[in-house]
Amino acid sequence: MGDTRKKKKFYFRKRRNKYFLESGFKGFFCTCNFREKDCVKEMYNLLNEYAEKLYPDSGGDQPQLTATAEENSASESEEETDIGDLLKREVESMKRNSQKSLKHKRFQVVETGASNCIFIKTNLPSPEEITTAIIRDLSATKMQKTRHVLRLLPIMATCKANLPDIMECAGKLFDKYFLKEASTFAVIFNKRFNSSVSRDLIIKELAELIVLKNSNNKADLKNPSLCIIVEIIKGICLLSVVDNYFLYKKYNLHELCKEESSNDSEGTQAKKFKSEDENDK
Repeated sequence: MGDTRKKKKFYFRKRRNKYFLESGFKGFFCTCNFREKDCVKEMYNLLNEYAEKLYPDSGGDQPQLTATAEENSASESEEETDIGDLLKREVESMKRNSQKSLKHKRFQVVETGASNCIFIKTNLPSPEEITTAIIRDLSATKMQKTRHVLRLLPIMATCKANLPDIMECAGKLFDKYFLKEASTFAVIFNKRFNSSVSRDLIIKELAELIVLKNSNNKADLKNPSLCIIVEIIKGICLLSVVDNYFLYKKYNLHELCKEESSNDSEGTQAKKFKSEDENDK
């Protein structure tokens, strides 16, 4: 019985620091080629580098909150507590500390449930500002700062992956970009591990919504001023509006850093990475 308690307790401690993608998050969505841990490390370094430049007074990530006191209390009374109560206490403690830690961390990776898909939540107000700074800098300098990160996209809103929630979330987001000034647009749609959301329906409804915001908004699939990013991962929808999407190589960091007429080793190495233009799963 003692060994069982220790194994169960270790299991919950191990999962204590894992967070999961939910509605209401803002952050950064990126893809990689199988080296997810290395991708996360690169993303933390990259985001912190540019966050320090853009928000020098925001301070770094706060130390992660722990439940040391609660763990000690549980340890002291472990022999006198029923195993069911002990596990229940561990689960509740894990949930409380997950919420507290996420709230105070500037950047925190969360589980997406899809391989090679990384989401990093942020408590900064505008993830698009950091992403734009990164994209423009890499495009101008051609300096490759990541090896495992492929595409990097800002995510301005997340919601449940169903039509009513997507339309409500998009309606609020589109007011900033399509209400006052007319623009050309395109909808970029990808989904993973979801068979209930219709690609054609979502694109059609979002396009109609944009035109309703301003009748002068026009669809342009070849050279749009703004692109609406829709990424469906299981039951969550990620939404964003980005500019110069095609000019900046669809926000693919490796493609951005390739010289136009270069045959150097970096260009050769970049070709080895998979293109992000994958079919819907």
